[in-house]
Amino acid sequence: MAKAITVGTDNSTRENIFKKISGDVGSTQFGPRIIAFLNTIAVPVLLLALWQILSGSGLLLDVILPSPVKVVKALFEMIKDGSLGVDLAVSGKRVLIGYLWGAGIALILGVFSGLNKIAERVFSPVINVIRQIPLYAWMPLIILWFGIGEVSKEIIIARGVLIPIYLNTLQGIKGVQAEYFELAEVLELKRSVFLRKVVLPSAVSSIFTGLRLGAGNAWMAVVAAEMLGGLTGLGYALMKSREFLWSDKLIALMVVIGVIGVIIDVILHQIEIRSLKWKRKAVK
Repeated sequence: MAKAITVGTDNSTRENIFKKISGDVGSTQFGPRIIAFLNTIAVPVLLLALWQILSGSGLLLDVILPSPVKVVKALFEMIKDGSLGVDLAVSGKRVLIGYLWGAGIALILGVFSGLNKIAERVFSPVINVIRQIPLYAWMPLIILWFGIGEVSKEIIIARGVLIPIYLNTLQGIKGVQAEYFELAEVLELKRSVFLRKVVLPSAVSSIFTGLRLGAGNAWMAVVAAEMLGGLTGLGYALMKSREFLWSDKLIALMVVIGVIGVIIDVILHQIEIRSLKWKRKAVK
């Protein structure tokens, strides 16, 4: 009997030691967060250190892959001379306009198609055909029709945004349980009330997934569109850096684009979490 108690105590001790190491016991929530953060940045930090060592030893040519230190210096130079701010503002404006147009059209068509089978039969095949043609294949035609000005760039962005938002909105609307529709008919709810109180809240998670995917596509589309024409924007700055073999600026611009994309995704995700609070309360 005493032996069993000893074994149990030993197991319990081992568990407590393990939990203390991982930050689960004997610490506030600050401990686990620090450990999770360190685990997240460990691999990137090691890769950066290896990159710097290889560049410093001369094994990597600066023209091909400059060191992280030179990339950071190039980034600060672009911030200091104001070129990054100008390009970022221009690209941001294009993304915002194109995203709003693409998202607005996609949401309207997605909701309409999800609620009306005839509309789905009309719009879904067209959207599906558009989806099969890569964005880059649309660019020459859009530029032929609208030139290389702002309108063509915004249309290219809207095209990149349209598909994921439409498909996810349609999926979300169609995923609403049939019982809700039957209950709405029994209660004789107005269509506008039913849409606002039942359909959209039920589909909001899928809709936000589309919005987040669309935001990522918008950033990729604006860079591609600016590479084809124009004298401003992040895409133009990338092309200019490539032509003059400014590898440090090229990589710095890529980092900026990636970071902004992550920030936008995080913002949309936080909005999604706050929009879905009612679901968690309902479950509780």
